[in-house]
Amino acid sequence: MLLDAGLPAPFAALLVDSDLGVSRGELFTASTDLQRLIGRPSKPLTDVVAAAVRTA
Repeated sequence: MLLDAGLPAPFAALLVDSDLGVSRGELFTASTDLQRLIGRPSKPLTDVVAAAVRTA
């Protein structure tokens, strides 16, 4: 599908590998690094999207 859309094979492979990693939970972390970086508690994505939909 990615190749059919015109993406170069190496870039398509990179996207596929990234998606596989996400599906295996490789980006999950229970650390508080983000909270420390932004100086406040982080919010769940579902809350952020719901708020955006309400104000749209």
